[in-house]
Amino acid sequence: MNTPPSILTAQRKLFGAAVFACLLTFEARPAKPAEAPSAAAAAPIDAHATLASIRKAYSSSPSVSSTFVQTYAPAGFAETSPETGRLILQAPDRVRFDYDGPEGKVFTFDGRAARQFVAADRQLVVRTLKPEERARLPLVFLESPEALLARYAARAVATDTGLTELTLTPRAGGDPKSLTLLAAPSGDVKRLVLVDAAGNRTTFTFTQKMSGPKRPDTDFVLVPPEGTKILSE
Repeated sequence: MNTPPSILTAQRKLFGAAVFACLLTFEARPAKPAEAPSAAAAAPIDAHATLASIRKAYSSSPSVSSTFVQTYAPAGFAETSPETGRLILQAPDRVRFDYDGPEGKVFTFDGRAARQFVAADRQLVVRTLKPEERARLPLVFLESPEALLARYAARAVATDTGLTELTLTPRAGGDPKSLTLLAAPSGDVKRLVLVDAAGNRTTFTFTQKMSGPKRPDTDFVLVPPEGTKILSE
C-alpha cells in the first residue's frame, strides 16, 4: 500500500481521520454497499453523567492504554480491512497510536502538533492540527463534560446490553459530522464511531484497557532515527 502524503490525507479517513485519527489509514478500495443498521428501542439517560464517567475512567491514572481495531467505510459502502494496534492516552491532551504490522506506523499528538511516522518510509510528518482535526482524536475521553456540551449537542441512550450509546453532534455544524461513543457503566469506551461531513465512517473498537504510569515526552513528541526525512506542514 502507498503511504498517504500527509497527516491531512490520513485524517480524512479516520478521526475521516483522524486523528483521531485518526490517522494513519491508507487507501482502500470500496466494497459492496453497506446495509443500514436496524433501529433499536432505547431509553434516554443523562449525557453529562456519561461524559463525566468517561473522563474519570481516562483521567484518574497517569496514562491509559488499550488495544484497538480500526475500520474505515466510505459513504455507502462496507468497511475496509481492519487495522489493529495500541492506543495510549495521557491527560490532558496527549495521544499515541501504535499500529501493528511491518510498516512501523505511529501517530502522536503532544497537545500542539501531530506527528505521523512510518518507519518503512523513514519519514516523519509534523503538522499543527486545526480544531476540527483535533476533534477527530479521542481527546473527547479526556475533556470535561462542560467543555464538550458547550460545543456539541448530546444524546445518550441505554442499550439492551447494559452499555450507553452517546452521540455528539457539533452545535455549529461542520466536520466531523458526529461522534458516537459506546461506553460501559465504568466509563470505559468500547467503541468510537466518527462520521465526517461526506458521510465516511471510521470505527475504533477498544479492548484491554489498562492504567499505566506517566509516559515520557518522547512518547508523544517522537524523536525519529537518524536519517529520517522530516516534513513540516
